[in-house]
Amino acid sequence: MVKSLPATPGTNFPQLPLTVAHAACEPATSLLSRLAARNGAISMQRFCGDIAFPIDPLFRGEKVAIEQLAQLAGCDVGALVRVSIRHLGKGHFRLREEFASLQSFQRTRIRVCPECIRSEMPSAAEPWRVPRRLQWKFSSIRSCSEHGSMLECLPSERFNKDARDFAAQLQKHYGWIMDQPEVQAPPSPFEAYLTNRIMSGRGDRWIDRLELNVASRACEVLGLRIAKGPDAALAGHSEPDWMNYGALGYDILKDGPDALSDCLSAMARVDGVDGRFFGRLFGPWMAWLKGRSLGDEFEPLRDVVRRHVFDNFSVRKGVLVLGVPSEGIASSNPQTSLSLKGFAKRNAEDLLCRGLATRDAGGGIVPLNFVTQEMLDAYEREKKFFRAGKNSHEKAKPSAYGADNVRASGQSGLSVGDAARQLKVTVKTVGYLIQHGMLCGVDTSELYRRGATVVTADSLTQFQKSFISLGELAEITQRPQGAFSMKLRNANVTLLAMPHDLSRIYWREDVNVDLTTEK
Repeated sequence: MVKSLPATPGTNFPQLPLTVAHAACEPATSLLSRLAARNGAISMQRFCGDIAFPIDPLFRGEKVAIEQLAQLAGCDVGALVRVSIRHLGKGHFRLREEFASLQSFQRTRIRVCPECIRSEMPSAAEPWRVPRRLQWKFSSIRSCSEHGSMLECLPSERFNKDARDFAAQLQKHYGWIMDQPEVQAPPSPFEAYLTNRIMSGRGDRWIDRLELNVASRACEVLGLRIAKGPDAALAGHSEPDWMNYGALGYDILKDGPDALSDCLSAMARVDGVDGRFFGRLFGPWMAWLKGRSLGDEFEPLRDVVRRHVFDNFSVRKGVLVLGVPSEGIASSNPQTSLSLKGFAKRNAEDLLCRGLATRDAGGGIVPLNFVTQEMLDAYEREKKFFRAGKNSHEKAKPSAYGADNVRASGQSGLSVGDAARQLKVTVKTVGYLIQHGMLCGVDTSELYRRGATVVTADSLTQFQKSFISLGELAEITQRPQGAFSMKLRNANVTLLAMPHDLSRIYWREDVNVDLTTEK
């Protein structure tokens, strides 16, 4: 029993002769709700008004209010504080040393285990017998560890204040709860981990050093990517599905950052998956990590993913990867699943000169990690195209690709910078096209500064008849280059085979009207 309280004018409770025992897993709001039901109040709000108890500070998890409740209920203050959640404002919460976000909780709906209610609440008149489990409030815990069954959401209420009153909700929906069938859902190691962490605190592993909301959601989203592939959406999945995804992700993340990096590497080795672009490869995993709603507590996880991207993908200098710009250093890891065959193998030395291949430790030539079989096919197509074009020029008229012929015919020329502006590419790209015979560049040292090169107007015209750059396409369609590049990639439009840090160029015949039309 607790000490008698002084009578308040108009109160039905001059003193509190009836109390309830505080359960080890029960937060303060549930204890107050059961205390109100035990003393016959129609609601927790009415009960608190009658005894002049400050209910809003208790909902915010303020320590003074929890201490007052502990005194009222006659329970240990430390035990009550340990399982009570404090609202920090702006969607942030704290449970002891754990940090959580709004998405971590079911705040407007009460979830219960029907089997627990059946075994602990003999009738609708005794809702005060069932304490609300703290773990039932967490979104990532979807089953009851005691009965191995799915938690069920009680019917929604019009007002949030009504949804907070746990005992009143049990009494109101008692018949509905009794009618719910038992849905078997054995608790996974993931949910067992979360329950143990919520009730007992953190451990010493890497996953324990992540904040609670980071660890729980990371397991689910990583599991979604593993189960459903790179094209999976973050929404539209059932509760049993999320249980399965959480278990899959936890099986990886429990072993630390190296296991996560190995998992990301394995995604690129799956047959039929485009492993060149990390954003598309990681799909929902990368989309989630890029979300603006994620705070600084996600940075340790982002850092692991970011380092994996920088070490294993060729990312252009300055491109942001989870908020950090790339240094533009191409990954040197060879793509072991791709070997040179046929035309590519016969021209391996040229691939090496073109910056599309490198020598391995044994002296053999292997393609770089951003080179795909489609790119090698594009290389073969390009070589045959320019070879055929050169032969046809030789039959009809002097070659447009020979410097001596250019000087003899007095063709006009453009500077490398002017050619780059006309093609809407970088100067570095024009230099590459000249070096490998796709544009004709003439040394004009005798007319201009030493080492100056000009591009012949004829070769530029011939090139533009067959090829078009991403910059030109973006200007024609009035769309951002990044968005249009994604559309072309999704349509499997093959790039001209060039290193990753050069401008993107396509065959005109491959870019049809549908792709250049805004939809």
